[in-house]
Amino acid sequence: MPRIPLQASISYLTPEIMAKGLVTDVSRQGLRIESQDPVHVGMRLALVLYLSHDQDPVMIEDATVQWANGTHFGVKFVKWGKNAEIRLNNFFWTGIQEKCQSLLHLMTEATKASPLDLQATPLEDVQRDLIRRTLEECRWVIGGASGAATKLGMKRTSLQYRMKKLGITRTRLN
Repeated sequence: MPRIPLQASISYLTPEIMAKGLVTDVSRQGLRIESQDPVHVGMRLALVLYLSHDQDPVMIEDATVQWANGTHFGVKFVKWGKNAEIRLNNFFWTGIQEKCQSLLHLMTEATKASPLDLQATPLEDVQRDLIRRTLEECRWVIGGASGAATKLGMKRTSLQYRMKKLGITRTRLN
């Protein structure tokens, strides 16, 4: 099942606790959440998901914790209303379309970088060039809605890892 990277606020509730967290990705069947408030496998939660600031939150009446590892855990949806299902489906398919467009953009840019012979330039050089150009376009903002990670269709942490691996650093002008 495909997962869509996401950074959205979430509240989760049980009869004993009320906690907040950050959703890091979503699928049609559940969410990955990061939170300092501990949960355990099998725990049942009600979820209040804030997909955007200008819309009402999405209410998931019942979800089950499937796994927990440190400050991250995954939940599977068990019961939600028709409105929540419609909004999540719309969000999910919009996210799939954006990922496909981003992948197409990456492939197009890689081809432009070396249109005649992709073997002549190592893939890492093409990636390095594309990431550097995207970072420059975004004024070296990595995260957020208008950051380079979003434009490249990556998680912020994945882009930071790739930058480190490829030796990409910002040269500061004094």
